[in-house]
Amino acid sequence: MKIVLIPPLLCSPLAYAPVLDTVWARGSVSLADTRHDNTIAAMAERILRENVGDIAVLGTSMGGYVALEVIRQAPTRVSALALVSTSARADTTQQIQARARQSALVEGGHFDALVDAAFPGIVAAGNESDDALLAAWRSMTIPVGAEAFLRQQRAVVQRADLRSILPSIACPTAIIHGAQDRFIPLNAAEEIAEALPTARFTVVEGAGHFLFHEQPAAARDAVSSWLESAS
Repeated sequence: MKIVLIPPLLCSPLAYAPVLDTVWARGSVSLADTRHDNTIAAMAERILRENVGDIAVLGTSMGGYVALEVIRQAPTRVSALALVSTSARADTTQQIQARARQSALVEGGHFDALVDAAFPGIVAAGNESDDALLAAWRSMTIPVGAEAFLRQQRAVVQRADLRSILPSIACPTAIIHGAQDRFIPLNAAEEIAEALPTARFTVVEGAGHFLFHEQPAAARDAVSSWLESAS
């Protein structure tokens, strides 16, 4: 099995460090590069172009948007799908405005400030003071850099609403979401699960949007179960 991991917005492949051994044990692993394309569709096209044959796709947050676009473009090539901390909806006006403020901060030369300001919102409230999680967050965001972040932000704002394709997804699918996610609330995952009644839906307690790092053992179990169902 070839497994493609698609990182979240503003994150290097270190986002998947807690589950990488679990994934590697099940097949070959490809880490998608989402730094260079201007649209979610183009990111998906790159993945399909650079990975031959059938693929199992796991996308987190923005990576989930890309994963859904991959299956929209090439449904017969996706052998399994995992959607982590994500939504099938397009951004709301409020979300677009928030992204514009973030982008303005970065365009003003304050990328590091944006990274630190974003941290409290991506973890569960009880983890806001966790220095180890903050260090992990910084380690995976700083290498992405301002230019790639701004490009990703523009791509996310312009993405399509893909709720309409959900009922057509027939491959083994997992939906994994933090119970305390404040960035993409749990009801976004519940909406996907309602459209995909055969999907494996896992709610990770004690985790926010940064669930792989907040609750690594639970994350590994959920990913392992998904890969087992896809074998």
